[in-house]
Amino acid sequence: MKKIIMLNLLLVMSLTCLNGEIKFHGDARVRPRLDQRFDQNGKTYQDFYYLYWVRLWMDAELEDGWYFTTKLAVDGPSDFISKFGAPTYDGIQSWSGENAAHSGHRGAIRFNEAHFGRKTSQFGFSMGILPFNALAEPEFDLHFFPVSKSDIPYLILNNNSAAGFRGYYKLGPGKLRATVTVDNNTGNREVVDLRDQYSTFLNYDLNLGEFKLRPSFIASLGAENMASPMTAGINVETPQYSGFNFQAGVYFTSQQADIEDPANNSGYLGLSDFSSQDSVNYTGKYSGPGLHVQFSRKIGPGSFTGWVDHKIIDMDGITDSKNTTYIWLKYNYPVYKSESGSFWVGPTFRQIRQTFGGIEYIRNKIEVTLHFNFK
Repeated sequence: MKKIIMLNLLLVMSLTCLNGEIKFHGDARVRPRLDQRFDQNGKTYQDFYYLYWVRLWMDAELEDGWYFTTKLAVDGPSDFISKFGAPTYDGIQSWSGENAAHSGHRGAIRFNEAHFGRKTSQFGFSMGILPFNALAEPEFDLHFFPVSKSDIPYLILNNNSAAGFRGYYKLGPGKLRATVTVDNNTGNREVVDLRDQYSTFLNYDLNLGEFKLRPSFIASLGAENMASPMTAGINVETPQYSGFNFQAGVYFTSQQADIEDPANNSGYLGLSDFSSQDSVNYTGKYSGPGLHVQFSRKIGPGSFTGWVDHKIIDMDGITDSKNTTYIWLKYNYPVYKSESGSFWVGPTFRQIRQTFGGIEYIRNKIEVTLHFNFK
């Protein structure tokens, strides 16, 4: 792993030694969390633990908008390395630090992002392991994980990144963006089996006076008997009112492919959350809306952000809908800030609530993020 990293560093340095520039920046977080789960019988399961991560970016800026950037982090859920005092899962079906005591376990870093291309004011393109911003684009969660019990599954499970190609073009008063990701590249079985899976993304950023609009469309394409959902919607940011910034999004997702075995053929499209009981008469078809409402405001020295996501998924052959509501409330308090970096504290409350078949699932995460970043 060290040799691979050094080779990439030498390659980028050789490309930029004449006219380019290399920049390093990164961040580290420690997150104490009280994790609460409640079952249908009123019993509470509670755990207190500490999560941590370390991430390092390297950006190489060449002339005429050409660039290369990479992010080094643990390739595990949401970039987190592990919990304090717990074995470390390194993200590739193996355990790292197996010869150390629990408090000595450490994760291995990998390329969570690695992409290159060109950026100009009129157009741009990039390819490789691309970053996404699912927190600002909640249609990702609705499309890929429609029934997940995770609060922000695309960020947590996909690390806000995917392999593929992206381009943008300034068209009229706004900017058109198009992306193609390679979701599942399984190769051939027997003679020919085109079971690869791709997703296409289209959105258009448009300013209308003080309003900002972002219509979007996502379609996943796969072979027969693979999930192929489509999701469309629009997000609107309003002018500031009484110091508050508001935005709202309305989306709709639909999956009409017949899937004989959702657990084995759904890819990572969130269908694995269906239990065997849910899937008795389930053909793989589903549809439903998603709603996102968000607000933010500067309060004192920091800023407060809150949002609510709600989605309702109806499945063929099942009379009950799966309703999922997610609430996020966070206050960011800046402790220190300079040109070289910053340190802030962010108390946060997160709740996921899901109802289906007369059973209600509730999980609370009460946590504080201690965040240090440097340039």
